[in-house]
Amino acid sequence: MTTSPVNTPLTPLDICNLALSRLGESPVTELNANGSLPSRLCYMHYHPVRREVLCAHRWSFATVRTTLCSAEDTPAPEHTHQLRHSLPQDCLRVLGVNARSWTLRGRAVYAPVKEIKLLYIADVEDTALFEPLFVDALVLRLAWKLCIPLINSTTARQALGEEYHRVALPQAAHFNAVQHMSNDSHPLYRLWRQNMSSRNDA
Repeated sequence: MTTSPVNTPLTPLDICNLALSRLGESPVTELNANGSLPSRLCYMHYHPVRREVLCAHRWSFATVRTTLCSAEDTPAPEHTHQLRHSLPQDCLRVLGVNARSWTLRGRAVYAPVKEIKLLYIADVEDTALFEPLFVDALVLRLAWKLCIPLINSTTARQALGEEYHRVALPQAAHFNAVQHMSNDSHPLYRLWRQNMSSRNDA
């Protein structure tokens, strides 16, 4: 008797095929820039959409803290009292900087101190780190992106967009925040639990 692997992470190909299934499309065997139309579109859109969904919330699995030290000793003339701190290569979204005043310009943070602590959303590619509800949101957003070029349905696209914005993304963000804030102790979890309890009693 064979058993299925437990907690085996989905691959990018798996996620793309889940998105294709939402559109009634057959699965593909690879993500290939020179393959079939679905394969090419998945190859083209998977990483941009993944980064978009990562930027949509303060996902705990993608949040990174680091220290940046400016390579400058004196500010450039055009940046009075501001030293340049280059962002990490994997930084998608700056969440916070421990400086009284700071400015984000392009791929750098300008602050009046030599060293800063940076909190940011990283460009996480390892699907083993993805939470199940994050995957659900990613699948929906990818299906939304692929909808027009594959099935040319504005109605389906609108439905997918609404499900993503109103259901999948809020739910994934909510439970990620709950988990990050020690589950039952988080007030949002107590509110959700009370709401679910009142529904069950109705």
